[in-house]
Amino acid sequence: MKLIQTVKQDALACFEKIGLPSKRDEDWKYTDASRLAGLLEMSDANKKVDSNGLGMLDLDAYRIVFINGVWDEKQSNLPKGVAIQSLTAINDSKLFQISADAPLLNGFNALNAAKARDGAAICLADNSVLDKPLYILHVSNQNQIIRHGMMLGKHAQANIIEHFISVGEDKALSNASTAIILKAGAHLEHSRIQQEGKAQSHVARVEVKQLRDSSYTFHGVELGASLSRTDLVVSLSEQGASCDLNGLFVLGGRQHVDHHTRIDHIAPHCTSRELYRTILDDRSHAVFNGKVMVHKGAIKTDSKMSNGNVLLSKHAEIDTKPELEIYNDDVKCAHGATVGQLDDQQLFYLRSRGISEAAAQELLTFAFADEVLAAMSNQVVRSYVEKEAFAKLPHGDDLEGLLGE
Repeated sequence: MKLIQTVKQDALACFEKIGLPSKRDEDWKYTDASRLAGLLEMSDANKKVDSNGLGMLDLDAYRIVFINGVWDEKQSNLPKGVAIQSLTAINDSKLFQISADAPLLNGFNALNAAKARDGAAICLADNSVLDKPLYILHVSNQNQIIRHGMMLGKHAQANIIEHFISVGEDKALSNASTAIILKAGAHLEHSRIQQEGKAQSHVARVEVKQLRDSSYTFHGVELGASLSRTDLVVSLSEQGASCDLNGLFVLGGRQHVDHHTRIDHIAPHCTSRELYRTILDDRSHAVFNGKVMVHKGAIKTDSKMSNGNVLLSKHAEIDTKPELEIYNDDVKCAHGATVGQLDDQQLFYLRSRGISEAAAQELLTFAFADEVLAAMSNQVVRSYVEKEAFAKLPHGDDLEGLLGE
């Protein structure tokens, strides 16, 4: 317990030193964190929420439920070979030590460590392979801090789906932190679907450390919340590690979504791929900043980053900044970004085939997003995201009917 208190005290001292980010910070230039300043207080009481009937009901998976950041063991169903440890165990394993020098660290991350009431470390033993996905459902109806870790042993394999939803109409903030360690030869497919309510805000940090020959596949889907910010930091620490980062934002109204990613190629012979697609309607605003760092000695690095954005409204806005920083020769790196509207010639072609203008627009939008969705290995998850994402668009029902024919 003493170590926990030390970690919390160190984290609080870090927060007092760095404070909340502001627009003067380069990494928060386009996101106004002051909007969240009034949502930092945590209640000692945990409002009850019944998770029955919530989430992906058709998904055949093991289920772990967190209510307002606290693990609900009664509503969870764990497989053999998966252990959930207490907050004490998390800190003992040093999954959550705060370092002010960590890339993209900010005051929300420090507060997360300082104020967390509960947490869980999800650990898979060496050589274990889950026969079904592990579905982690986060349900909230008040401010919450979510703090947990995932550790996959040597050559372990898992498909883990995190799903964030909220109930009620009260304004609230979800402050989430996930630390992941993949040991040699481990493989993790990690889907993170943010679908919280219109009054909700969401701030998150995902930090991944990969050892030799491990692989990490990330699917980040942003559908909900009024303001959402996620920082994803991946360290390819040993030879042969690889990561694939995929992101899809479908935004409307005045939604604001910001993703900052950073991939550190530290060891030689590592591979990274990054594909983000954004669809913006109404007065929504998206921010994407992807940075790849190739460190000295990381020879034979192979990295590619692509960010594509479609604006469905003249009032929608995107700020995109793909970056490469290379301190080594003998590497293969590429990056690029595109911003535009639906192609008029493609629309004309579909219209000439008897498809209505609304359905043609939705088909092209679907095709634009499908490159990201196709990377999801679980068809139920993919279908759920497709349905929920395109239900937000003006003529989503037209598209659903057309695809179903």
